[in-house]
Amino acid sequence: MPAAPLEDLMEAARFDVVVLGGGPAGMAAALTLAHHGALSVAVLEKSDYDAPRIGETLSPGVVGLLHYLKVWDAFVAAGHQSTFGTSAAWGSDAVASRDYLFTPFGPGWHLDRTRFDALLSDSAARAGAAVWRGARLAHAQRTSDGWELDVAQRDTPRRVRARFVVDATGKAAIFAKRRGVKRWSFDRQIGAAGVFRFPGGVPDDTFTLVEAVETGWWYSAKLPGGALIVALMTDADIANRLGVREPAAWLEALEGAAHTRRRLSGGSLEGGVRIVPAHSSRLDRTVGDCWIAVGDAAASHDPLSASGIPRALDSGIHAARAVHSFLGRGDRALLAWYEAHIRQSFESYCATRASYYRLERRWPASPFWRRRRQEVALDPRALVRWRAEVEPAEAFSTASQDLALRDYALLRDLSLTPRPAHEVVAELKRRSGSALCDQRIILALQELTTRGIVDIAAAAADGGGDRVA
Repeated sequence: MPAAPLEDLMEAARFDVVVLGGGPAGMAAALTLAHHGALSVAVLEKSDYDAPRIGETLSPGVVGLLHYLKVWDAFVAAGHQSTFGTSAAWGSDAVASRDYLFTPFGPGWHLDRTRFDALLSDSAARAGAAVWRGARLAHAQRTSDGWELDVAQRDTPRRVRARFVVDATGKAAIFAKRRGVKRWSFDRQIGAAGVFRFPGGVPDDTFTLVEAVETGWWYSAKLPGGALIVALMTDADIANRLGVREPAAWLEALEGAAHTRRRLSGGSLEGGVRIVPAHSSRLDRTVGDCWIAVGDAAASHDPLSASGIPRALDSGIHAARAVHSFLGRGDRALLAWYEAHIRQSFESYCATRASYYRLERRWPASPFWRRRRQEVALDPRALVRWRAEVEPAEAFSTASQDLALRDYALLRDLSLTPRPAHEVVAELKRRSGSALCDQRIILALQELTTRGIVDIAAAAADGGGDRVA
């Protein structure tokens, strides 16, 4: 079903909810609201769903979400390439495989992302949502009853009013960041991706392959039309040093990935190398004054987790339920639950991510792997003291750890006089309004010591309690 032109909608350019971004998270929110509520919904999507999008492997566990959104039948009819498992050379040179046939859900899929996203868009339009393609947000202003949005659709300026805004603009989190919300980045990982074509026929292997190398890890999976997507996941500074933005250097780096290289035998790189962000990050707040962030706008995960689309769909569904409860009954409970859920889920993800990266020990001196181990080296008995001349805002402005400004201010207050590290960690955890685990606070303290903001003295003589890690 074609998207409705914006011009046809301007006489009633007032909606209960406007969703910014028509990817999986935004469309999941729109579909949930359209199917399960009486609220009017508009989706503003900057593209026409016609540009190539990097493919993605979808795990079989997503089936329940697609059923909930009432798109399962259309998804099956689209005929995406099945995948029957994943393989990984991680922690050793040997390849280990996990077969989806031994799960209760059956095979997964190598997605044609362009078709998948367009399917969600068309389904939302059929369910009653207004889907405006080629539309971008120019400006937003708070009003007494919601938001006034200045929108450009194919360079034509429009004005739209909404009671509530859903930010589904991906890692850019355009709406939230314009509200002054800080985005925490935990690394500088990027993907350097290329497409391999096979004139003699694509290999029969349908498994997704992950292979660790000294400078990061390689990912490869099938694409529609007899091709493979191949990407090196590494940090931006390492990518610059290797020069992998250039095809020749990228192919040279590929020589170090024996299993991936073997899989590509008979194929050739088509076109150039595309650089895409692949870092872990999240917003400091995912719920604000009549707005909510979903999908990668709320929190982005390492591609190693293979959870991008299921997580996007799930967050869009939960956010829509919270918005419906708030607009329909004035109940903020689900908004508060959603905020806590995103934060706690990200905490759990960070711990799991670190544990997976710690499994790889072959390159202990490699900057890429060392950065991800997040190993605690601080003695819990060590006396820590914040240098009084350093303001919390200075520590906060360049911090890589995920603590809020208020947490840095509290950390300063707790350690202006020398105090055992384990006491500082325990007290900050107790008094902070954030859901902080011990490890995050310890890693922040360690970072502050390396930056010279916190001084560290010898361990307290009394032994000072158990390790807090």
